[in-house]
Amino acid sequence: MTEGQGVGAGSPGRVWAVAANTFRETVRERVLYNLVFFAIIMTLAGLLMGQLSIRQDEKIIKDIGLAAMELFGTLIAIFIGVGLVAKEIERRSLHPLLAKPLSRDEFFLGKFAGLGFTLLVNVAVMSAGLALTLACTRRHVDAHLLKAIYPIYLGLLLVVALALLFSTLTSSALAAVFTVGLVVAGRFADVIRNMREVAPGAPAWLVRFLYYALPNFRNFDFKDRVAYGDPVPMAALVTVTAYAAVYIGVVLLLGLAAFRSRELS
Repeated sequence: MTEGQGVGAGSPGRVWAVAANTFRETVRERVLYNLVFFAIIMTLAGLLMGQLSIRQDEKIIKDIGLAAMELFGTLIAIFIGVGLVAKEIERRSLHPLLAKPLSRDEFFLGKFAGLGFTLLVNVAVMSAGLALTLACTRRHVDAHLLKAIYPIYLGLLLVVALALLFSTLTSSALAAVFTVGLVVAGRFADVIRNMREVAPGAPAWLVRFLYYALPNFRNFDFKDRVAYGDPVPMAALVTVTAYAAVYIGVVLLLGLAAFRSRELS
């Protein structure tokens, strides 16, 4: 079957096969192990800082553990995600794959699912490490931490979707630059919303467009609330889930459209 015949086939089995293969490839990446190692080091650093603090040790350990989880998860999502499609195109290894009964859509979605599962495993391991650190130091471990970890994972899935989108449009190096830029901009969404205070001449419509168009990664940040023990309503988690689902869906659709139209020769 030719590539053109495979487009739009939409077999869940083939998507799963690509996802499983992607998972096996990504867990073998040396950078993945390095990032997990440094995440563990940061958690241990939180333990050391906690011993030097007064009555704030538990908060510091949670703060550093959650921040490490988000930071290294984001690095994994970007620097592995940008190569999932771009490197296959650059090496021209896509041709034999797409000559089989495998559509571009299935390949793209399989790559997203595979790296998403890799991140899920890593977030789970780092969460266990954080819980173990708290338990070993006789600090309070509760399910409240999940209310910060779950939004972190949603944010990582969005980063993967963005990395895949850019990897279909340009080289892996440029895709990394664009993804990092968009993630950084998304973390300063509140600054963009108040842009007119420092740049009064900026058109209001432009400010509103940038604020709503850019991915607002602040929406996924519940770390401080959880570390301080403040309540996180279920409604807030539902809202951030809906936001992530819509934004990820739009980015994946754009990525699929770009991948379908890209020349591979």
